[in-house]
Amino acid sequence: MKYSIPGLGGRLRRARNGTGLSQEKVATQLGISWMTVHRWERSQRMISEEHLNRLCDLYDRPLRWFLTLEDGDLADETGTGWEASRTSQSAAAKRLSRKIADAPESHRRMIEKVVEDLLGGMRDSV
Repeated sequence: MKYSIPGLGGRLRRARNGTGLSQEKVATQLGISWMTVHRWERSQRMISEEHLNRLCDLYDRPLRWFLTLEDGDLADETGTGWEASRTSQSAAAKRLSRKIADAPESHRRMIEKVVEDLLGGMRDSV
């Protein structure tokens, strides 16, 4: 499985900076290029479950920390603060994201399927 969720890139960058590691050192630890780490942190590339789990160990952070959207995550990533104009929608999205992140691992695939179906239905009705 690969992850690409809003705010993940900023959280990856903050976690790395918190450890004092450079993108190059992280890349060496994972056996990948520094550009891949750079692209993950800028949300330009999806990250595999395996790499994210290894980063959890390297950065000493739980998986939930990376997958839970918090205040400011989107502003940090985009640098524009565009979510400020969508406060009610953002608040609902944050609550939903937290609940999904707290769900048992055994339920995640089902939740992803339901969300994909809902989003697909929204696109079809627009």
